[in-house]
Amino acid sequence: MTLHQAEESKARGRAVRKAISGSEGSRSTGNAAGLDMVPGLEEFVIGFNFGEIWSRERIDLKTRCMIVLGMMTALGRTPQVGAYTRYALHLGITPEEIAEVFMQAIPYAGLPAAFNAMQAGSDVFKEQGVTVNMEA
Repeated sequence: MTLHQAEESKARGRAVRKAISGSEGSRSTGNAAGLDMVPGLEEFVIGFNFGEIWSRERIDLKTRCMIVLGMMTALGRTPQVGAYTRYALHLGITPEEIAEVFMQAIPYAGLPAAFNAMQAGSDVFKEQGVTVNMEA
């Protein structure tokens, strides 16, 4: 990758990160310490993760966010579940759809992982004054 291509990736990445979070400088709660610890890591993440992967056009941002939310749930990455719950709400994904992602994880990732994600999601809902209207 040339320097010009890397700069283009970072520009795309900044645009995607702003689209999902509402802010150019937004960092997920679960990643800030690591990004501060390693100089240059944040720019790499912006360029690669958001500029090369999230910017691909075959899957829209809402769908990508729901996929990542499910993966973070399955992997037990609770701080990132909170961050991606915020992103999901910002993108217009409903609280009910978010809750359904957590439900979908139960048979594949297990109850503990899903419950941890539900707690993280619930904390974000409370923080943002969002209610969930789910019927079993």
